[in-house]
Amino acid sequence: MAKLRGVFASVGDRVQERPVATLALAVLLILVSVGGAAQITSVTGNAAFVAENPTYEAYSESFDHGNVAVLVRGDVTEPATIRAIDRLDRRMSETQNVYSVTSPADRVRAEYGRIPDSERKIEAVLGSPDYAIVGVTTDTGLSQQEERPIYDRAVDVKQWANFPAGVSVTVTGSAAFSAQMSAVIQQSTSQLLGLAVGLMVVALFFLFRGVRLRLLPIVAVFVGVIYTFGAIGYAGIPNSTLTSAVFPILIGLGIDYSVQFHERYEEELERNPPRTALPIALGGIGPPVLIAMLAAALGFAATWVSTTSPATIWFAQTSILGVMLTYAAGILVLLSVLTIYVRWRFDGEFDHEADADGDGDDAESTEDRLASVGTVGLLLGRSSRVFASHPKTVLVLALVLAGAGFQVSSSLDTMTDTNEFIPQDLPAYVDLQQFQSVTGGGSSTSYSVLVTGTDLRDPEVLRWMVQFEDVATEAPLITGVDSPATLVKQYNGGEIPETEAGVNRVLADVPEKTLEQYYNDGRAHVTIATAQDMTTGQVISFLGNAEDAIAYSNPPPGVTAEVTGTAAISTPSIVSQINSRNVTTALGVLFVLLLLLAYYRDPVKAVAPLVPMVFVLGWQNIYMYELGISVSPLGASLGAMTVGIGAEYTIIVMERYYEEKAREGVSRLDAVQIASARVGKAISVSGMTTVFGFSALILSPFPILSGFGFLTVGVIFLTLIASLATLPPTLVLLDGVAERVADYRASRGQPA
Repeated sequence: MAKLRGVFASVGDRVQERPVATLALAVLLILVSVGGAAQITSVTGNAAFVAENPTYEAYSESFDHGNVAVLVRGDVTEPATIRAIDRLDRRMSETQNVYSVTSPADRVRAEYGRIPDSERKIEAVLGSPDYAIVGVTTDTGLSQQEERPIYDRAVDVKQWANFPAGVSVTVTGSAAFSAQMSAVIQQSTSQLLGLAVGLMVVALFFLFRGVRLRLLPIVAVFVGVIYTFGAIGYAGIPNSTLTSAVFPILIGLGIDYSVQFHERYEEELERNPPRTALPIALGGIGPPVLIAMLAAALGFAATWVSTTSPATIWFAQTSILGVMLTYAAGILVLLSVLTIYVRWRFDGEFDHEADADGDGDDAESTEDRLASVGTVGLLLGRSSRVFASHPKTVLVLALVLAGAGFQVSSSLDTMTDTNEFIPQDLPAYVDLQQFQSVTGGGSSTSYSVLVTGTDLRDPEVLRWMVQFEDVATEAPLITGVDSPATLVKQYNGGEIPETEAGVNRVLADVPEKTLEQYYNDGRAHVTIATAQDMTTGQVISFLGNAEDAIAYSNPPPGVTAEVTGTAAISTPSIVSQINSRNVTTALGVLFVLLLLLAYYRDPVKAVAPLVPMVFVLGWQNIYMYELGISVSPLGASLGAMTVGIGAEYTIIVMERYYEEKAREGVSRLDAVQIASARVGKAISVSGMTTVFGFSALILSPFPILSGFGFLTVGVIFLTLIASLATLPPTLVLLDGVAERVADYRASRGQPA
């Protein structure tokens, strides 16, 4: 511990010796980060929740076609409208990575060889619909980034096709939704970032009084956010709905680090000249804030290792990089600018105020130590002393409330449908819903089964598919099955040929693109139709029914069938993540406990900061229950985050407690009072600014982020309360036990 303090004091000495060079390094890193930020990509929808899966990758490569749909509404049998549809059809057919295009114009051309001038002739082919769909199917195996140029092309061609006035044309479908969602996520990220910065400015202006350059922490943390953008770009971590929540969180956490550095530097300037104030300040506050930062990173790491959902992993990875880089920015930017400012504005004023080593503090009385803390500091100190004077009462009450919270945990609602994550009035979502309504539900009501093995055209395999269809359609929630057997029977008078050669002869008559929907790359594709608008529970039941039907129908030896696709994988992944949230929280507690044990090598100092966090874990469930906040994939990670984030406050208070207790003639209660008075204001300010930062999420248009914002704001309040109300009695109680154990060992002649 002493060695780490020495390292930070040395860093502080280097910064105060070369503040301009340090600031120049920070600027250089900004320029480097801009290059990384330009490489960030976005992933949206169910794809963000689908982990690496060999079956899904094989299915995607062979059968998973994306789509762009152009929904045309109005007088679609008007010759001018059909000609515009035909122009769009032909131009999109020439687009790279487009597999096929289908439209009503195809049927009209097939009938007449051209688009006739007579609306009556067109109606003879199409009837009198009030809408038409141009379906653009993309090649298989395309990423969302590769599909987006196709959507952009469709938007451009829509204008070029020159549809008549009064005809409404909407470009939608999976690729369109992905592209529009990416734009919305980027816009939302920028808006949340700007809003969080604005709220932080207000918070610091009114709460962080009595210090030089009180808005400087905002500059430091914003630089840290730029570093984070660059880091995730270089690391290849994409942006997603969940990742966009990271940056307001980083602003809230980064402000904590910078405020602690700033406050301690100002405190040391009261007693020491600038030449020694910075090394002393950073040597004192650097290690506990470092441990607090690492604790926050480990909280996010617990989320990372306990889930397979890519979106949640990207969220955790971005958060880990972010807390580290905002911590570094606090040293590089904030302390160097403060040093330059103090030298320029107050050069020579401090030399007479204290000795260069600052050794006169040990003789100060408790009253002297509390003389300059202000009204808020005095109030916090006295309150903590009262709580610490009645440790058993306070801790039992806190434990009872936490126990009640753990009891209601199982009664909390959950948010597992990815459609609930996005704004319900989002134009991209509304367009997609309208398209799916027109087409009878679209891909949202069908799931895929990938069949692999040898001789998949063997009549025995086809007869198994017929048996699977019979079994599956008897199960609840399954309304139909379309398989290669269905195709063969359609082209062979309802019969399965007796030999594989016979099957091949039948399939030779099937159009190539139709056949590729069933057989491709040596694999077979079965589609299961389901009830529309299923709940998450029904989706899980359906998947179970489909897997049971596969097992019961007994595929032939060497043949494997698995339900796959983004919807089939993402929904169980999200449900599993939410159901395992207690495991994630336990991992967070364990990781932070091991960190504290490794740093302090003292069980009391390792356990004490976590006791208030255990209380908060229970209290937050009561908060969620009373406000009706659902548990989302983000909320499922909050327990581990709470331990990591909240440990900062408790570690800083505990460090100051032991620092004060080491002074001559200071009792445990005196140490609690001084520690809470001296750092309580700083953590209250940083906590409130964190609340302001997190509150930006409340205004997000994405329900999953808005709910997470409400949740985190409440949890930060609870964490502050626990740090100032339950940590002092915890310290007094555990420290007293530790002293009695040490005295007992000493009396028995054992090493303490």
